[in-house]
Amino acid sequence: MGFTPTRGAFEYIAKAQDPEVTGPELLTLAVHRNSAVRTAVASRPDCPVSALISLGHDSDHGVLRALIANPRTPLSVMRALADHRNTEISGSAVQRLRNGLA
Repeated sequence: MGFTPTRGAFEYIAKAQDPEVTGPELLTLAVHRNSAVRTAVASRPDCPVSALISLGHDSDHGVLRALIANPRTPLSVMRALADHRNTEISGSAVQRLRNGLA
């Protein structure tokens, strides 16, 4: 389930966490082949909504957990995650919905 960051991926993870990196660069990183990079993007409170929506279709559970924890994740994404086949993911999303997306 996901990639272990390789030496080259650490550069992209750092870039995804860099507050100076925004907009189009984050969108590019949101489709990176390494799930650790996508998780870093999904964790950002300033992540573009379009990237959050796209990441809602990710198969990596770490990415999905990051989306559930991100206060910026749209309600539509959270509802979809509440129906996820993995009970950990769906349960966390349902709990977040019950808490009013707080």
